[in-house]
Amino acid sequence: MSGKYNLVCEQGATFTFSFTVKTGDTVWNLTGYDATLTVRPFIGSTDTTVLATNANGKIALGGTAGTVVVTLDAATTAELVPGRYVYDFVFDAGTVVTRLLEGKFVVSQSR
Repeated sequence: MSGKYNLVCEQGATFTFSFTVKTGDTVWNLTGYDATLTVRPFIGSTDTTVLATNANGKIALGGTAGTVVVTLDAATTAELVPGRYVYDFVFDAGTVVTRLLEGKFVVSQSR
C-alpha cells in the first residue's frame, strides 16, 4: 500500500522534494531502480501534467543511501496552471513495481 503525502509547488519557483526510502529502520538500496513521479489533472486521467524520472534528470536516486531528490526547475513550474492535481511516485526494480507515494499536488499561483 502506498503512503499518502500532499505536495505544494509554487508556480515559477524551483520545486524540490527529498526523502529517504525505508522499510522500518532499513534503508532501501535504490541501485538499479527507475523512479517516476507523474502529476495528472485528476485520478484516472490519462493526461500527464508533469513527468519526472531519473532518466530525464528530474529525479536523483542515492543508491545504497536510499535517498530520492525530485527537482522541477522554475521554467517547468512557471508553465503549470495554479490548482489542484494528483500525483503518484513509482519505483521500478525491473521485476517488481512499487507505488510508494501518492497524494495531492497543489500549484500555488506566483505573485
